[in-house]
Amino acid sequence: MTDARTPSLEPVVVGVDGSTAARAAARWAAAVAEKQGTTLHLVHVLTPPPVFYTEPRPLPSEDEDRIAAETFLAGALRGIRADRRALAVECSLPTGSTAADILLPLADSASMVVIGSTARGPVEGYLNATALRLAHHSPCPLVVWRGAEEHAIPDRRAVVVGVDGSRCSVAAVADAFQFAGRFDAPLIAVHSWRSDFPHDTENAAVGVGAVLAESLAGWVERYPDVVVREIVESGGAGEVLLRWCEDAQLLVVGSHGHGALGRAILGSTSQDMLHRARCPVMISKVHRDTGSVHDRATEFGDRGRR
Repeated sequence: MTDARTPSLEPVVVGVDGSTAARAAARWAAAVAEKQGTTLHLVHVLTPPPVFYTEPRPLPSEDEDRIAAETFLAGALRGIRADRRALAVECSLPTGSTAADILLPLADSASMVVIGSTARGPVEGYLNATALRLAHHSPCPLVVWRGAEEHAIPDRRAVVVGVDGSRCSVAAVADAFQFAGRFDAPLIAVHSWRSDFPHDTENAAVGVGAVLAESLAGWVERYPDVVVREIVESGGAGEVLLRWCEDAQLLVVGSHGHGALGRAILGSTSQDMLHRARCPVMISKVHRDTGSVHDRATEFGDRGRR
């Protein structure tokens, strides 16, 4: 059932699971949906109970699971309504083998899919199967939200985008500018590089800087109010991005992301950021109308040594 009048644009879909991170992700997604003028769709997937191969343990009944999910959705809706009374919100409680089985078909007609994650750091940061499956296969941008609850609403902190000049990063740049423009946030465009000639770093940096400038061309004119900072830094892509997104409100990275095969190849840097970044991470996808990713194009930082 949809609460309030439903706009016609593609909805923002949020997968929730009853966790604190999911509640914060829903609030964040509500702000995005309001800015887009579209519906927010809260989805709590009811999955079968696990099968134990050791000593059996008592499990909640299906009715108890449904009641708990309904209670969580009602609470999440109240929190959203406190700030955004006019936002159209749809809540659903589908049943599926896994959450990803339900969310992936919804992603086909969504503008964005958002899920919450409490994972942080190189050890705790290993995401659950739902997050990774969505990151690899979602046809629309995926946001894995994490962070402090007080940052559940987009603010004026910087948006960081990883750039390497490939078609994959073109999608990331587009999404980053759009988000920064909507929320009046500054944008930090980061391009890392490595040189095979350590004594010629100055010339190498100039060439890499040209790639960054070319990647941003057109977008600066389209979003003249977005303050852009260009960063060209020597080092591994993952480590450079982690440094620059330490205080960011969002990190945007590209994915191979077009077609079934392309979406299955996430890229090492993007996957590393999903595991290790402490801020929300958006995985951008090459839009259907831009064609498939070139075979040799890779997402930010995965071109190897320059």
